[in-house]
Amino acid sequence: MSHRLLPLILSLILGLTPSAPLVAQSILLPDIGDPSSVYFGADDEQKLGLEIMRKLRDRDAVLDDVQLTQYLNSIGQSIVVYADQNSAPYTFFMVRDASINAFALPHNFIGINAGLLLATQREDELAGVIAHEIAHVSQRHIVRAIADMKRLSLPMAAAMLAGAALAASGSGAVGQAAVVGSMAASAQHQISFTRANEQEADRIGMQLLAKAGFDPKGMTNFFAKLEHLSSGETRNQIPEMLLTHPRPESRAADTQDRIPIPLVRQTGPRDRQAYELAKARTRVLVTEDTHSLIRELEIRLTQGDFVDETAERYAYALALRQAGRYNDAQQQVTRLLRTNPDRLAFQIEAAEIALAKGDRARAWRLFEDAGRLYPDDFTLAMHYGSALTTQGDPKRAMQLLQPHLHRYPNNPRLYATYAQAAQRAGDRAATYATMAEYYYLNGELLAAVDQLEAGLRNPGLSPNQEAQLRARLKKFRAEALAQDLPVSKSTMP
Repeated sequence: MSHRLLPLILSLILGLTPSAPLVAQSILLPDIGDPSSVYFGADDEQKLGLEIMRKLRDRDAVLDDVQLTQYLNSIGQSIVVYADQNSAPYTFFMVRDASINAFALPHNFIGINAGLLLATQREDELAGVIAHEIAHVSQRHIVRAIADMKRLSLPMAAAMLAGAALAASGSGAVGQAAVVGSMAASAQHQISFTRANEQEADRIGMQLLAKAGFDPKGMTNFFAKLEHLSSGETRNQIPEMLLTHPRPESRAADTQDRIPIPLVRQTGPRDRQAYELAKARTRVLVTEDTHSLIRELEIRLTQGDFVDETAERYAYALALRQAGRYNDAQQQVTRLLRTNPDRLAFQIEAAEIALAKGDRARAWRLFEDAGRLYPDDFTLAMHYGSALTTQGDPKRAMQLLQPHLHRYPNNPRLYATYAQAAQRAGDRAATYATMAEYYYLNGELLAAVDQLEAGLRNPGLSPNQEAQLRARLKKFRAEALAQDLPVSKSTMP
């Protein structure tokens, strides 16, 4: 079966009933089959990774919060520098799911479930999971597995497609059963393959942790915690990570034996408070009952029942703003800033509360004050730029965001925000150019081509703008033609 059928199969399977766990689907897809000699090139990998990410975003499975995303990337990128590199940059993102899980996708996308972050007790544990997934990517486990898609027999592929079609037509349970049943024949071989990869990812992940300055025991401790959840009276709470990451029963002990000695510390000390604040922010953003969370936080703060008062009070402030209690939220943030005036998260929250209250002058002043302390910070630029775009000065928003387009070329939210600012500022060329990049990063190549063609029809382009649009259009059209998509060969719109 040609690997060109893979995107179709993935698209259909990802379209299964909403009751199917999103994360489980996204993890299982890249692990079909085992290594083979079938060629799976970088373009195929990019297309597949972008397609899966687009599906996840379409289902609102990605928790697209700039502060949490930047936090995950601060950990991931500090580990990646010690890993074997390929041409694509690594992208770390948070998944809006309460289960304990993490996964790697083609094109170096690594997802961390909100439930996994909340289940950790130390940043080293979180870093251990991220290092494990980075090892999967650096060792090409995913790509080698996908390349063997051709080993699936035609009847098996047909059964998968039929099952997905049944699910899409409304026979969800039957469709899922058909998909699962059609894959059962290759299950034993897949498990053996995956276990070998898991052992290798554990070994290399431990080495990466040590080199990046994290405590490798974090990985061991977290595996021990998962083993506890999957045994005895808690067996009905088996974490999804154990279901989607098959491994020997002695995995915790095995990783303990692999701890590098001596521990290498080649990076400076990390901001430990950032971990607690990230957990607090995640807890608020994924809650389904803000009012109950507020009552719980009030009790804990009153009784002193907390590990970190600052993080607990930050969660309280976030929840109060989320519930529309802006004056109460402002009181909490003011209290936080009194003891930690340079903490960017608190400064941003104070400005966001001022905006919510309709006090734009105070919000702009707070954002500008923070900008003097953190002049090149991406998180601040995104918050301030988004606020300026919708409620202030879109041209100023473009000035703030433009430098980051070169620093974060694979961030679709950045391009969407910049395009909105450009549209409101009346810069049509920039609007079309950045919307094209947004669609491209979401795997919608034809939509990207349409944006560039529309941009070239826009009168009044400068020679430099026209040259940039034509260069991107030539690249996107070439990719579309290589994928047999319906575009002309001309480089003219």
